[in-house]
Amino acid sequence: MRGKKWLGIAMIVTSLTTVVGVAVATTGSGFTVTPIVSAEVADRIRITQGEEKSTVVADFTFEPGGTTGWHTHPGPTMVLVKEGEFTLHRIKNGECRTKTYGPGEAFVERPSSVHVGSNEGDTPTRVVAVFFRIADDGVTRIDQPDPGVC
Repeated sequence: MRGKKWLGIAMIVTSLTTVVGVAVATTGSGFTVTPIVSAEVADRIRITQGEEKSTVVADFTFEPGGTTGWHTHPGPTMVLVKEGEFTLHRIKNGECRTKTYGPGEAFVERPSSVHVGSNEGDTPTRVVAVFFRIADDGVTRIDQPDPGVC
């Protein structure tokens, strides 16, 4: 008898889930989606946007030897590597930390992180950056002096 009771409850839950799922689901029409880039983000992130701030998405192409120059950002920035390799030099506790990212990899820069990114390879590199907490002036980067440790 006990087995029949649980079977009955399971059937009711399944029926409700199916009905609710069908009632809520809708299909789209009249649009297409073209993914720009897909990447795995290894960093744990939490973003608070804030009032009167924007999000900016930009597509960058770095020729071999191309560099961003030393800088920071006004808010968190997520960078996704689309093609090629992108080498990032970060200053942490007065030391230079270097990591190279390839296609399908991503990283997050905190606003206080002084860093420089470059294409140290021999083919073009494409990255997509998502800048959070951008003010009305549209400034996505703040130039910084070369810290001289990288």
